[in-house]
Amino acid sequence: LHVDRQLETVGTGIGSAGPTVIAATEAEQYLELHLTESGQWEAPTALDAAVVVRFGELVASAARPIDDVRGTAAYRTHAVGVMARRTLTWAWNDQMRAAAQKSSCNASD
Repeated sequence: LHVDRQLETVGTGIGSAGPTVIAATEAEQYLELHLTESGQWEAPTALDAAVVVRFGELVASAARPIDDVRGTAAYRTHAVGVMARRTLTWAWNDQMRAAAQKSSCNASD
């Protein structure tokens, strides 16, 4: 997951969940729209739990895993959604920290 506040874009890449690396474009567009409409690109705040859950669902729906000896497609799809939610939370917390740091640096100038 890549979140770029300067360009106001979100990028995803799902590996080992299909024949090639998959971009979850519907999830990217959903999150970009939410961040734009809520003004969070400019002033990041904690994401609503519902937004994080929906993002995870959209990422999971983009995955195309197969059943094999290491796990079922259903398990892998579930895992992709969980990882997407966790990664979004981690990445967005980084964005909030960076914005707070920048704000405190600007305030001390």
